[in-house]
Amino acid sequence: MPRIHGYRYVEHTADVEFIAYGKTLNSLFKDALLALFDTAADLRKIAKSKKPRTTILISDRAHTIEDLLWYVLQDALSAADSKGIFLYHVKNVRILEDKNSEFGAKLKLIGVKEEPELARLSVKGVSKYNLKVGKKGNFYKASVVLDV
Repeated sequence: MPRIHGYRYVEHTADVEFIAYGKTLNSLFKDALLALFDTAADLRKIAKSKKPRTTILISDRAHTIEDLLWYVLQDALSAADSKGIFLYHVKNVRILEDKNSEFGAKLKLIGVKEEPELARLSVKGVSKYNLKVGKKGNFYKASVVLDV
């Protein structure tokens, strides 16, 4: 049976690549964001910590679902960088397609102050190279490369 949620890392020569899965576009975007966060920091340690939380709201629009995923991932990374936090949790994901065939995203991200003991890799950006979103049967799949 094919994987229908979550994410997994795949071999990449120089950067980090992952495949995210979801039954819906909402869950696909959530799992892609979690893969990004898990690359930058240890999510289990963060979830157990008692550090104060910071909330970030993301709202984006795009002509294609691939562009929307890129915008959302890139905006999450930029927001975390500018606030000096590690993101670890995604809430209230809403991916919509309007009557003009444009896509929109609204979601809430939760993070904590960056601490060296929580860090994994420094993610510099989300590559548009080979970024793909598709639907196979009843589930969605996205391939994403992160520049580290």
